[in-house]
Amino acid sequence: MNPDVLSTLDALRAAGAPRFDAVGWHYIETLAGRTQTQSGAAQALLTRKLQQSLDNLHQRMKAAAQATQTAKASSASSPLATLLQELKAQDQSDTHPISNAWRSENPRIQQFRQQLSQISVQKQVTQAIAQAPQNAGPINSHMLVLRSLGLMRGISPDYLNRFMVHVDTLLCLDEADKGKAPAKKAGAKSPK
Repeated sequence: MNPDVLSTLDALRAAGAPRFDAVGWHYIETLAGRTQTQSGAAQALLTRKLQQSLDNLHQRMKAAAQATQTAKASSASSPLATLLQELKAQDQSDTHPISNAWRSENPRIQQFRQQLSQISVQKQVTQAIAQAPQNAGPINSHMLVLRSLGLMRGISPDYLNRFMVHVDTLLCLDEADKGKAPAKKAGAKSPK
């Protein structure tokens, strides 16, 4: 086989052609194997087909690399794009286990956090029930909420934990909303 074809094959293999186009690369390798087994006119025909396939693959790889460079250049101005590129580079390196620690937390730590949140919820419900009004009627809204929390704690503690997360979120949003003063309109008239 022609030494130029062999050097082109080796160069494309080193450039990652098998990952770029696995099916096309398999065709090229099969064609190269058949070219070596033939002789005469058949070998010349197969060598031309092989060279055309190699040139075609090389051009497609070059075009894909240029498209990637263009995309990187156009997205490099965005801070979000820069961050995404850095994260992608970290994913590909995977050499430092410390950098991957934030992605996968130890299951025991996850279990500890879950138990800690359950204990916190149980403590909050117990404190709320202890602070219940003494002489409240049966349809007092405060007492109804406390009774429902107590029943939830007995029937489904997991649902209580999720419910309390939602309630805490709503309380935080309500406090943040109270912090904002309503804007007065410039042309509003005062009541007489």
